[in-house]
Amino acid sequence: MLNILQQGGITIVPLVLCSIVSVAVSLERLIYLKRAKSNNYNLVKQVKLVLKKGKFSKAKEIIKEEKGPIAGMLLQGLRHHGKSKYEIRDNLELLGQNEIKKLEKRLRVLEFIAAIAPLLGLLGTVLGIINSFNILEAAQGLASPRALSSGISEALISTAVGLVVAIPTMLMYSYLTSLVEKRTMEMNQWFVDIVDLLSQDGKNV
Repeated sequence: MLNILQQGGITIVPLVLCSIVSVAVSLERLIYLKRAKSNNYNLVKQVKLVLKKGKFSKAKEIIKEEKGPIAGMLLQGLRHHGKSKYEIRDNLELLGQNEIKKLEKRLRVLEFIAAIAPLLGLLGTVLGIINSFNILEAAQGLASPRALSSGISEALISTAVGLVVAIPTMLMYSYLTSLVEKRTMEMNQWFVDIVDLLSQDGKNV
């Protein structure tokens, strides 16, 4: 494998770097988004029952045990418990926007790598073909097949590596984007319920 990469030319170096970054970002985002998943229905139900008994500190303890944007919205909303719906809504909307930014963090890096890797592979292909023509020119058309094969190998290997980096990166980007959309939909679905829950003792305006 190392020998094949060495034959790929100068563009192999940035492609290998792209693959390392892609794997690192993909794993980090996958772990983060999986951790953001929680049993929102049971969480909201528990908080609702505890708040009815007026046990705010207990509600905070329950929320802090959970992770994810819904738990964050509940904890933030609890600080404004009893206020008007508009006040709570405004605070939670700002928090929701920040949570979405956290979910989308570094996804652009994967999108960039998926786009640039094939181009780097194509550049390597062009350089490999140029190298082959230079060999032919230097040998005045009498170059040996072995000499020509180095330029052809550089061209083909570079293209292959570019695609090997780009395809999995694009698949992971699409999958992670779908997870972000799913979490965002969950936040939107629970937004109204959380506002109603936390403003029930306040003035509804």
